[in-house]
Amino acid sequence: MNQTKLIICLSAILLIQDVLANDDIPSLPSFSHESVTDSSSQALGSLSLDLKSQAMADWAEHDSPIASGRISTRLYGQGNISDSLSIELNTRLRSQINSREHYQAEKNIRLDIQSLALNYTPTENWHWIAGRTNIRNGVASGFNPTDWFKNNSQVIFESLDTTDRREDRLGVFALMGVWLNTDSVLSFGYRPNLPVKSKTVASNSKVIGMGLDRTNNQDAFFIKYSPSPASWNNLSLTVSSLYQSTQPSLGTELSLTVLDNLVLYSEWFVQRRQNLADEAQSNIGNQRFYHQLVNGVTWSLPESLVDNKDISMSLEYHFNEAGLKQSQLGSWRRAIAHSDWRARSIASLANIKQEPLAQQQFFNRMVWNNFWKNNDLSIITTVTPMDGSGFSQVTLSTPVMPALRMNLQGYHYFGSHNTIYGSTGRKGGIMLSFTYTI
Repeated sequence: MNQTKLIICLSAILLIQDVLANDDIPSLPSFSHESVTDSSSQALGSLSLDLKSQAMADWAEHDSPIASGRISTRLYGQGNISDSLSIELNTRLRSQINSREHYQAEKNIRLDIQSLALNYTPTENWHWIAGRTNIRNGVASGFNPTDWFKNNSQVIFESLDTTDRREDRLGVFALMGVWLNTDSVLSFGYRPNLPVKSKTVASNSKVIGMGLDRTNNQDAFFIKYSPSPASWNNLSLTVSSLYQSTQPSLGTELSLTVLDNLVLYSEWFVQRRQNLADEAQSNIGNQRFYHQLVNGVTWSLPESLVDNKDISMSLEYHFNEAGLKQSQLGSWRRAIAHSDWRARSIASLANIKQEPLAQQQFFNRMVWNNFWKNNDLSIITTVTPMDGSGFSQVTLSTPVMPALRMNLQGYHYFGSHNTIYGSTGRKGGIMLSFTYTI
């Protein structure tokens, strides 16, 4: 009886998604001031439907590969209710199976409601958002210190690329206001603490779980200001602050276009907190202000050299004061060698918080769009100078037909088993995806 109800429920969801979708293909909604300006000057886009199939294989240290497959349908975009009111939606129904588990519908089928919010624009200068929304901050590419709500927001593993992860994650339930004029943008809001019981729809129940215990487990007030006077033609500055009980923070984002094809950028964030080692081991106290910093540069090859191929390269330096220091590396290696649970818990916490485990690391991205006909290629690499370990990911994106795209992606971790990245247990993996957009 329960399985019958489940099948009926899933069928109804798929039917609703198909009815709401049409041929317009907007991108995922973003709440930067540029998107708010666009929404004030033109009607919001409608909803779209993605159908995706994926085949994956992952290799772990001293273990046989794990093969898995996933199919999903995702309804997303912004649909008009009236001239001033719209609904923001990003929801995905997915099912996954792997070579080491028996398939069980209640365990392997999930409905993820990543965004569901009302957008209200009463005037050209005001914009309001209420509900679950993906609030993103940052100008960097490999790590975003000022991206407040990245903690514990990932739904599924599809990429090691921070840019991909921040676009498709669990949003937070919040009330947010945006005021803008020709010279500045001011946004502010409140994310409430929503206590929920375990194994309920509001938390982590089977099939449908909102994950509010992950995204709304603490009250937070936030504000962000971006001045844009006419004289700042090549300069962009944002100052932001997030206040949580006992954890105040302040951040800045800065980007400067030096030449038409050269951009310098930086992110800085300071917050009262514990370092990763103390927080992972639940040590009481030891809170102080820790800094995080990203400095980067992006260079795009001139069109006169590459025609329409659009080649760009980015290089970034990441600093996380709360991460492991060089002086702690010896203790870390000994803990890994003895399978000490404390070392694993520190690494796991860094992964959940989506911040570097080591205090310092370097990041590189190379993008080559239209490198062959309409095929796009991207390569990212992260390396920590503490022990030379890191990872690389290569992605090839190919249009098969106007509405169908194929992505082939491979990643590899390098470094011995007792290094920062070599200790993850993963060695590499490959993923083949087909996405059809309606």
